[in-house]
Amino acid sequence: MINRPVTLSLFLAVLLSGCGGSDSNSATPAPEPEANVIFYDDFNTFDGNAWTKETHEAGWTNQELQSYSPEQVTVGRDGNRSVLILTARRSNGRIVSGRVNSKGKKSFKYGVVEASIRLPKTANGLWPAFWMMGDNAKEWPACGEIDIMEMGDAAGIADGTSDSRVNTAIHFGPSAADHQQEYFAKSTGINLQDGNYHTYTLVWNKKTLEISIDGKPFHTFDITNNTFMHDRFFILFNLAVGGSFTGITDKKEITALKEGEQVQMFVDWIRISQSN
Repeated sequence: MINRPVTLSLFLAVLLSGCGGSDSNSATPAPEPEANVIFYDDFNTFDGNAWTKETHEAGWTNQELQSYSPEQVTVGRDGNRSVLILTARRSNGRIVSGRVNSKGKKSFKYGVVEASIRLPKTANGLWPAFWMMGDNAKEWPACGEIDIMEMGDAAGIADGTSDSRVNTAIHFGPSAADHQQEYFAKSTGINLQDGNYHTYTLVWNKKTLEISIDGKPFHTFDITNNTFMHDRFFILFNLAVGGSFTGITDKKEITALKEGEQVQMFVDWIRISQSN
């Protein structure tokens, strides 16, 4: 989830403070026996000791069309599940949505992080993301960024694969002017916006970042010589509307969220584990 001010080019970024449905679920891989669970949240309540609800104006980053408000982040029911809910709402010409992070509260270095998420239909214009940033005082991209899952990009809209196309990426560099990125995007061949929960996993060690979806390998980044990928990182969930990733910066082109409507992203649980 690249953080860019609208006044700069696509590869520049701002200083971050510190980037009802079906009740079925895919099979969830359990931690390996030698792994210790160091953090688990199944969102029975909103844990302010782990999460911060963000507030930002529209256009704050990435040319996104929504503002972010704490009121759009709640814990509620989805069938028999208690879930974190990020709600995007469009009313009176204004779009507002939700974003949370664990900066300064829950961060880790190396291990396995996985989350069970139910996504809304993204096309055209929604941009849900599950990602991480370095929990340090460095500016972007020196802080480091790992995008585990993003959906709704312009290429998926163009070729009709928005419901199956996933983007994963890393962003790094000594300064915004020297921003570097590595990314991978393709259709998984399955509908990940089918009303069911899907599990997105990152396995992170000194050499690689391995992304998998519902237990199936998706992409691996080699970080052996990437000094930006070896700090403690914190977690973010957000549901953006429009922006550079989607290729939509005019509200008139947003079809996934019409006037008077709301859409929601649900997170059933998140788990972080590390080997003994």
